[in-house]
This record gives sequence, structure tokens and C-alpha cells, in this order.
Amino acid sequence: MVSLRVPWVVAAMLCAGIACAQTWQPVKPVEIAIPTTPGGGMDRTGRTLQRIFQEAALVKVPVTVVNKPGGGGVVSVNYINQHVGDGHHIAVNSPNLIANDLNGRSRYTDVTPLASLFSEYTVIAVRADSPLRNGQDFVERLRKDAGSLAVSTPTTLGSINHLSFALVAKAAGVDIRKLKAVVLGSGGDGVTAVLGGHVDAHSGTPSSVVRMIEVGKMRVIGVLAPQRIGGPFTGTPTWTEQGYRAVMDTWRGVIGPKGMTVAQIAFWDQVLAKAVATDIWKREVERNVWEPNYLNSAQTKKLFETDYAEFKTLLTELGLTK
Repeated sequence: MVSLRVPWVVAAMLCAGIACAQTWQPVKPVEIAIPTTPGGGMDRTGRTLQRIFQEAALVKVPVTVVNKPGGGGVVSVNYINQHVGDGHHIAVNSPNLIANDLNGRSRYTDVTPLASLFSEYTVIAVRADSPLRNGQDFVERLRKDAGSLAVSTPTTLGSINHLSFALVAKAAGVDIRKLKAVVLGSGGDGVTAVLGGHVDAHSGTPSSVVRMIEVGKMRVIGVLAPQRIGGPFTGTPTWTEQGYRAVMDTWRGVIGPKGMTVAQIAFWDQVLAKAVATDIWKREVERNVWEPNYLNSAQTKKLFETDYAEFKTLLTELGLTK
């Protein structure tokens, strides 16, 4: 076992042989970058992985988490790419990676796909005492004045949360260029803004609002899913059920910096496959109403390519591409 005191360059030289290349493993602390502020679904995903890596001994070195919010994920991508080819730096990611490429903020091909972990279908939620009782109320307000509702859409314009809000409005015949989207640092920030009366609604993942739904402080007025989801959302209708065809899957995954080696990718393939099979992960999936949908690195690369083509069409139709 290589000592953590051995410098990375020396360790790389020691691992120059074929056998070592086939069995790469971290020789210094691993860092997980999270592209949002603490408290939202992305943050929860990264910290759950950290816990599993350590408690299940899947990673033999210390694992830390660092929040790098900004630009809908651009800041975290730039951060891990300060360590090109270094498998000790990974990040949680979402479809914002693809949307950012189409908006000219970053390139999805400048990272290494490692896994897709699960799917979440976006919801639109309001405070429990909001006069917006259902999707129809929400849509009617927008039809009267597209800019009359301030809606939290973390973490950037053109993000999946913003697209979800726009999709509902578009399905209702509303001019989406006039919508009032409020960009915040994370889903947790969006929930705080709703509870504080700073915005009228929040467009985000079920996991970002589930705790407030359970204690009766918030209500979901529509789910952007092909069919109803479980947990505390069982009784919540989809937007399609309410007459507005809008579906948006916000998958969560893991990426590494560009230039990672085949051996490094293989290491993370086996670690992440084991992580999603643990009881800790399964409990979090159920608790957060996540939809299990694990894809390995090769499958995730294909997912990126497919989503790029689909998002390009969608963003063009919505007038959100540059």
C-alpha cells in the first residue's frame, strides 16, 4: 500500500507498470465538488456518496466535500479541471452540464463522465398558505401577466429548473421570455426564499422540498413526470394530468476532470456501482423520492450525447440558446 506521504508525482512513477495501471486507486485524499450551496439535492447527493465511500470502505483514503456554486455548475467544472487527469477530484453534476454547453458557458466534452446515479422529475412548489392552490391557479396568473409570479429556478438561467418552469408556461401558451425566473444558489436556497415570502414558487427537484412537504410548510402543485411519483407526492397530479404536457427529468451523476486515464475511470466505475448497491444509498433513494437509474461511465457518455441533441432542440424552441 502506497503511503499518503508519497508525493503524487513519485506515486505515478511507481505505478508506471501495466499491472499498476490496471489497478489504479487513490493515493491521496479524494475531493467531491458540489456545484451548489449546501442544503439542496446536489449537496445531499455528494455528502451521501462521501459517507458511503468512508463507511463502506470503498475508498481507502479520506474523502472531503467542497461546495463550488456558481454558473449552474460552471464553477465546479472549472474547479475540477484545475486538476486535469487527476482521478482524486470528482464532482456531482446534473443536466445543467449539457444546458451550459448549449448556452456557451462551458463544454460538456471537457469533463470525464463517470456515472448517472438516479433521476428526479422536477416539481413546482409553493408555500402551504399560498393562494395558488393548484396548477390551474398558477397557469391563470401567468396567462394574465407572465411576469407576475417570481419563481425560484436554481442555479442559472437556462438551467433544468428554469427549463421546467418555461415548459409549463409554454404548454399553457404563455410568452416564456416574459417569465420572472429568480436564480438562487441551490434548491435549499429556493425553499428558504419561498418560506420567507421572497418568491411565489420554487421550480426544483422533489428532494429539495420533501422535508417541507412532510411537515406541512409547502405544497407541490404539479410534477413534471410522465406519471405520478411516490412518497409524500403520491396525491400530487402531474402537469400533463392538469392539461399541460410538460416532463423534465433531472438526473444526478458524477463527473471527473478531463484527461482521466482508463484505469482511473475503471476504479470509479466499480466504486460507484458498489455505492448504489449499499443499504445507505437505498435508504436515501427512498427517503428523497429518487428514481434509481444507475448508468456506468460508458453509458453516461452516451446519455450526454443523447441529451445534447434533445436539449438543443428544446432550448431553441424556448428561445434560450445563444
